[in-house]
Amino acid sequence: MLMAESAHAGRRAAAAVEQAVSCPTPVSAPGGQRPAAAGSALRHRNFALLWSGQTASIAGNGAFTVAMPLEVLRITNSSLDLALVVSARTVPSVILLLIGGTFVDRLSRRTVMLVSDIVCGISVSLLALLVTSGRAHLWEFFLLSVIFGSASAFFRPASTAIVRDILPADLLVSASSLTSLSESMALYLLGPLTGGILVATIGAGWAFGIDGASFAVSAACLAAMRGITGVKAARSRLLADVMDGLRFCYSQHWLWYSMLGIGAANLVCFVPLGILQPLLVRNVFHAGAIALGVMYAAAGGGGALASLAAARWGTPRHQVARMWSAWAVSGLCGAAIGLSPWLWMAVSFAGLSWGLATYGNILWLPLLQQKTPAELLGRVSSVDWMLSFALSPLGAIASGAAAAVIGVRLTLVAGGALAAAAGGILLVSGKTGAWSSSATTATGPAPRRCARSCGKSTGPTWTGTRRR
Repeated sequence: MLMAESAHAGRRAAAAVEQAVSCPTPVSAPGGQRPAAAGSALRHRNFALLWSGQTASIAGNGAFTVAMPLEVLRITNSSLDLALVVSARTVPSVILLLIGGTFVDRLSRRTVMLVSDIVCGISVSLLALLVTSGRAHLWEFFLLSVIFGSASAFFRPASTAIVRDILPADLLVSASSLTSLSESMALYLLGPLTGGILVATIGAGWAFGIDGASFAVSAACLAAMRGITGVKAARSRLLADVMDGLRFCYSQHWLWYSMLGIGAANLVCFVPLGILQPLLVRNVFHAGAIALGVMYAAAGGGGALASLAAARWGTPRHQVARMWSAWAVSGLCGAAIGLSPWLWMAVSFAGLSWGLATYGNILWLPLLQQKTPAELLGRVSSVDWMLSFALSPLGAIASGAAAAVIGVRLTLVAGGALAAAAGGILLVSGKTGAWSSSATTATGPAPRRCARSCGKSTGPTWTGTRRR
């Protein structure tokens, strides 16, 4: 997925490729019917609880997103140190993702998410106390990043897989739109604005404290969920289960090449934005916390508009082509941020870039969920996350070092141009079957027989997201 958590870089025509790598028919509008209303997924109690808890947690993360880089820069004033702190979160996540996905397919997905929330909430709350008392040091930010990264290796695939356990297939696009809408509004709009105001007025410690409280809200919502049904994979050797997920992804060419392309775009453009935007605001435009919050909020506004548009339009005929077109243009907008002579223009392009990336992510997630066998969904999702961010530490460190040598603007321009080029190549090469519209069934190697089936079909189905 295009990132994250910035999220999440861009997602993901020869006749032979079209036959082997074609997109599924739109699940939100079978037989040409109207797509499901965006809010219809909220009528299901478990999804409403999941969505509400995640919205609260994401808002807290938005405040954290503003407070953390500014506090690190206050302590060291080093772009390289900031890049290292960001990388300390990504490295353990990438290392543990395949193991995390395997456990997600074996255990209760709700329990995995609940434990992750509790660990992260306690950790960031302790950091809030240290920052508020004036005793925080750089190593403590490294440690928090490692804890967050390790927990996310289990939380991310679980959060992708659990949606299919609690909703029927025709509501997955609705759920994806709602999730992207809450992410855009909370993580990139309300959260950053709140975080910027708190840092500028009463200090970064309060922003970290709000993030800790938001994890508690999310954990409470998860604990209140009831009657979740799903499919669990039969347990065997850990390595064999991991290889099952990898083999399936590799057998689906459109999926495999999309994941690789997303990873490349995240490496050069979308992950570096987390390093370069604070540097641009602080060192180029000579602005502060509120300006950085406004830039993140603009991204949230763009993402919110994209979420509403996706809910209205439904699933397009050439789904993969539409995804990669959006992600390629998003890269160009990232380059335009670096070329902007005024802060307001950079803010505008940040909003446009994230809006396009969000639209691609919304299309990607239901596609992955509908076409992946239920008992493999945790592992396939973990591969998706891993390939998206495996090189993120290198991207973060390289962007910080490049900004120190060639400047923030040129680093932004080069990264955005390369991401757009990656999207363009995948669109015209046929590797992702971008222009195929015929429905196909996943043709990967058969997974092991499920240990238990609870009211859900065990046939092939898919979902995913490339958060930046």
